[in-house]
Amino acid sequence: MKVLCVLNPEAAGGWAGKRWPQAAGELERFGLSYEVLEIRPEEPVDEWARRFGCEPLDRYGAVVGLGGDGTHSAAINAMMAYRERQPDGAVPPYVFVPLGTGNDLAKSLGIKIREDWSGQDLRRAIGAILHGADYHMDLGRMGGRYFADAVTVGLDSRILRERNRQRRVVARVPLVRHVINGRLLYALSLGRPMLKSEPVVGRIVVDGACWHEGPLLNVVVNNTRIYAGVFDFCRNAFADDGLLDVAAFSGHTDYLARYLLSLRGQTEIVWSWSERLLRNSIQTQGRRIRLEMCEPQAAQIDGEELPDGRVFDMEVVPKALWIKTPVEPV
Repeated sequence: MKVLCVLNPEAAGGWAGKRWPQAAGELERFGLSYEVLEIRPEEPVDEWARRFGCEPLDRYGAVVGLGGDGTHSAAINAMMAYRERQPDGAVPPYVFVPLGTGNDLAKSLGIKIREDWSGQDLRRAIGAILHGADYHMDLGRMGGRYFADAVTVGLDSRILRERNRQRRVVARVPLVRHVINGRLLYALSLGRPMLKSEPVVGRIVVDGACWHEGPLLNVVVNNTRIYAGVFDFCRNAFADDGLLDVAAFSGHTDYLARYLLSLRGQTEIVWSWSERLLRNSIQTQGRRIRLEMCEPQAAQIDGEELPDGRVFDMEVVPKALWIKTPVEPV
């Protein structure tokens, strides 16, 4: 079998590029031939998607994404664009090999590669190409763009914007670039947006009915369960339930408390506190989500910055993506 490997060597500060030779070795051990399509960080997403679209995907038994959530999102959007251009063409399954910083998508599907670099984790992820279970995953859609992970509007998007600004500064200083990694850079980016952001009046319409109207500091619309690598706002969310999950934050206290209580790995008593809090807070699910803000707000889709906006319309596309997930026990 031949597979198409979509590789972002700059994911997780270059960690993905360093691990590619070991990933290639695993592919060869499974008897798989491969071609590599490399994402260039400086290349516009549209141009990369055009190069991807030139590949006749029916030549491949699978598309394998090696990188972080941004890599997977770019590859998935290119696959969906290919399907729209060639509706009669065969589209192979997608396989996640999580080599990024947060890896929300892979974690939501029970796929992980530990930071101490376990070769067994890599073998398990790549083994899904041949031996994985079939899973048909929902995607969200906003305008002409699909999202596999999440859309955020408000504070989280401002933090992302600040993180990207600082990353560009750090990239100019080689010594600092090797010391400040993705998570540390994200932590350093929290202060300014937190201090400058204030709630604004907003309205959230779910499946045609007004669900919330009032102050909003931040809104997260998730397609998968895990958010920002370590948070789990809704333990009953699934990536194939035909629903998007909405978490809305009214102010700074609500924002900080709910993030703290939603940390993955919390004890059951902490989860019970979180559930009691959420009964008095705002969280819901729906097929179509419309967010209307009284003034323009920062936004992002799967980690990609969007222009400030006031109205955001999202919908779920049920079971849009065929993927292969590992079945070998961790």
